[in-house]
Amino acid sequence: MESREDLALKAQTDVMACIGCNDCMLACPLPQAKLVTIAELNEGVHLPVITNPRVVEFVTACTQCRQCVPACPADLSRADMVLHNKMKVEDRVPNFTLMLQVGMRVLPSGWTLDALAARVSEVPLFASATSTDLRALLLKGTLRQLAQTEVLCKENEFYDRLCILLGGAIEQSISGPGGRQVQILVLGEGSFFGEMAVMADQPEPYTVRALTPSLVLELPKAAVARLMSTSAPFKATMDELYRRRALWTYARTPTVLSALPEQAITDLLDEAELRTLKAGDVVLREGSAPTDAYLIKTGFLRVARKVDATGADRALVYFREGDLFGLTGLLMGEKASPFSVTATTRSEVIRIPGAHLFSVLGRYPQARAVLEGNAHTAERVARENSFMPAPASSAQMPGTQLAMSTEVLVEKGLAGGREVLVVDQNKCVNCQNCVDACGRRHTYSRLHLRGLQVENFLFPAACRHCEDPVCLLCSVNGIVRMPSGEITIVEDNCIGCGACAERCPYGNIRMHTAHPPQEGFLLRLMGVLGFRAQKEAQEELKPGDRRLAVKCDLCAGYPDYACVTACPVGAMFRIDPMKSLETQAASALPHRFA
Repeated sequence: MESREDLALKAQTDVMACIGCNDCMLACPLPQAKLVTIAELNEGVHLPVITNPRVVEFVTACTQCRQCVPACPADLSRADMVLHNKMKVEDRVPNFTLMLQVGMRVLPSGWTLDALAARVSEVPLFASATSTDLRALLLKGTLRQLAQTEVLCKENEFYDRLCILLGGAIEQSISGPGGRQVQILVLGEGSFFGEMAVMADQPEPYTVRALTPSLVLELPKAAVARLMSTSAPFKATMDELYRRRALWTYARTPTVLSALPEQAITDLLDEAELRTLKAGDVVLREGSAPTDAYLIKTGFLRVARKVDATGADRALVYFREGDLFGLTGLLMGEKASPFSVTATTRSEVIRIPGAHLFSVLGRYPQARAVLEGNAHTAERVARENSFMPAPASSAQMPGTQLAMSTEVLVEKGLAGGREVLVVDQNKCVNCQNCVDACGRRHTYSRLHLRGLQVENFLFPAACRHCEDPVCLLCSVNGIVRMPSGEITIVEDNCIGCGACAERCPYGNIRMHTAHPPQEGFLLRLMGVLGFRAQKEAQEELKPGDRRLAVKCDLCAGYPDYACVTACPVGAMFRIDPMKSLETQAASALPHRFA
């Protein structure tokens, strides 16, 4: 059964169970929610064509923020019902001429919706998508005309779009010696790029420049994700494309495999599988026989051993990008692994089947010696620690250089951030200068001095600008990633749905009224006296207020961080946890952040 059919069946089932309480509509942040009734929306689910203008206006404006879902006392999904109606309306959008962006101008493109859908269907990537799915996809796309030599995106900057070249020619290049651009590839009509950025939240590896006047179709990440959710064949195509591209890229990246002959690397990865893991997914269980070897492409995996009959365990070490594990157990013919390996963050691992590994090693005898010699330090530490007696306190990890700091950075989610704010409370005098400076610069203070406490270090509830941000799937681009990597709110686009705030696993996005009232004497006095909690309580959102998502954007557009600059004692600073993990030695937590 196709995804659309599954959605239709679920929507029809939910409508029959709807009690018409209106709680979902009260939770909806759209102004159009006040102009349509539940009865009209429920009726639309059963109609082949929706003509009610109020329903059409509402479902067209719906961003699928899902604020209606938790409000339902019957545990139904109004979002699925509205999505079903939304797709019907999109399928019936009349053919029209699309607009074209040329520099800062917007002009008629000469392409109609149906003509462009037919053209895009000729691109092999979209061959499995239906015409109705493609029309819905193109409603979210942007046609862009590039002048000769115009740069579309730069190397190592975030772009977060899947691009199809409809005409002209563009080149992909990288910076060479002396900053000179070295051409890597020339793309012609029908080519595409950006799938790695869309699928894995990665910066673009190349600078993309037009060699001739070129026409490019840009498809935002949220639109591609929507098509993947409604078209199983397209999702399978994207997943396979990503797997092949990721393995190809990995084979040419300096790793533990680099010392092998190039053909041996190619042969090893021919039968390899790229697996994407969620936090908590188990790769290897303690006591089970290893059957495969694994290379970690991205993320962190926790290596642990059980310490008692209750199933409690202790961490031995953490595997991270570039680590190879499972090989030692295979080569030793191990019957039971002495430890378990579990993903602590979203991770990608390359699984090399054991039988295939031995087949390749048989053809390249020298490869076995190389791999045994490079059997990774992290796995050796894990094996050594797995046979040591459990410490009195399971919070400590003996025999490893990654003790407290790794547990904090990885287990508490800090390692996924790019810019993490830290306050040394041995220095902090609680003057609140940082909070006030943030408020003066941004109208709303985006900083709150509460959060994760580790020894004398406070990690405040401020945006971490994650490598893999789950807050970004906004269909109206109310929250976006800047080319340099900062995550920022676009106030003009934000509809106040709060979906990004709910998706943030760290509670670092807050909802405020769009136009805060002027503070009276009492509120100002409460702020001066330090009664921040009471002051914030006065600012609670009232029903009917227009809401706006507020978060730290690393003071984008300014030469400094307002909070760090305002600290009179140097207690506040930012770190890149990944760099901290790369450079830290066996020392106490304060020294690692110095």
